[in-house]
Amino acid sequence: MEAGAILNTLLSQAAPVVALLGYVDKDHQQQVRIYPVVAPQKTPRPYCTYQLVSLVPEAGSSAVCRLGDVGRVQLSLYADAYDTLAALTTAVRGALDYAEPEPGVFLEPDNQQDHHDKDAVCLFRSLDYLVELP
Repeated sequence: MEAGAILNTLLSQAAPVVALLGYVDKDHQQQVRIYPVVAPQKTPRPYCTYQLVSLVPEAGSSAVCRLGDVGRVQLSLYADAYDTLAALTTAVRGALDYAEPEPGVFLEPDNQQDHHDKDAVCLFRSLDYLVELP
C-alpha cells in the first residue's frame, strides 16, 4: 500500500480526527476532509492534506537483501483558530504515532512545525512521519 494512503486510512477511521475535520459531500458520498497533495478550492477549515516527500530503500538494503522502503509523508493541517489546530494535532498524533496498521508497516513521528505567512488566511502546521514498508 502507498505510504500516504496508509495515513489517510488511519485518520479517516479515527473518531477524534473525524469529529474535528467533519465531512464534505463528494459525488453524493460523505468524505472526511483529508486530501492528497492539495484540497479543493473553498474547502471549509479545518482540513488536512498529505503528500509523499520521499521513498527510499531502508538502510542496509541491497540486491541480495531487500529490507523494504521508508517513506516520508508530510501532513498539513489547516484551521482558523490555534486551539482547533492544537486539538487536531493531538487527535492526529493519537491516531498515527507509532501505529502498526498491518504486519511490517510501522509509523514514526519525525517532525512537527508551525508555519507563518503574513498573507495567510488561516493557521498551518506540518507533521512529518516516517512510514516503514515491507
